[in-house]
Amino acid sequence: MDLAFADCVLSLTSQQLIRGGVAVALEPKMYALLEVLIQRRPAVVTNVELDEILWPKVYVARTSLTRLVSELRAVLGDSPRDSRIIRTVYKTGYAFAANVKGAHVRPIQPSAEVSLIWKAMTLPLADGENIAGRGSECSVVVDAKTVSRRHARITVQLGSATVEDLGSTNGTYVNKVAVISPTRLNDGDEISFGSVLLKLQTRNPSALTERDMPQTGEQRGSSPPSIRPRPGFGG
Repeated sequence: MDLAFADCVLSLTSQQLIRGGVAVALEPKMYALLEVLIQRRPAVVTNVELDEILWPKVYVARTSLTRLVSELRAVLGDSPRDSRIIRTVYKTGYAFAANVKGAHVRPIQPSAEVSLIWKAMTLPLADGENIAGRGSECSVVVDAKTVSRRHARITVQLGSATVEDLGSTNGTYVNKVAVISPTRLNDGDEISFGSVLLKLQTRNPSALTERDMPQTGEQRGSSPPSIRPRPGFGG
């Protein structure tokens, strides 16, 4: 099902947001927040309810929800002062304020899958903002002592990724160079959160499958056929 509001179209089936005809990457929790607000419109969804939906069985500070709403508003082109899309209900919660109607979203070809490799673990990165850190509320949890609770933000959009340090104690580095502003990442780049080393890996699921070349007997490791002398020839 596709829903249109303001200059945006949200596809609930593919979980894609199109704004002004351009695909916009959403961090998973940001998408979950937008979806519940739209589904419950025009009712107010309380802060407590949103905490339970977005961070089930995990205690988070009130600022976590406030920050997430602020980031979602920025993506949608909304603001607390205008509140054309997301309305703040003082000390209570939030409500979806924009008019919503049905729409059609043109399918978008799948982009490259992006992951972080840490030790023997693969940490997938979702389209949109991925907060990496030691905190359990992060979308990418790196449980190490030198990693800050909210260490860095990795943004994935259409198969490309950037990383930004979030004022961490021990810094963020790409190929041993300190990150002081959003930095573009490439496949195979080494990312350090303090002393913790990770590697960026990209994989394109829509790439063409390579055809195996037929192997000869020698390539398969078989021995060449033996040659026997014909009777009456040779000693």
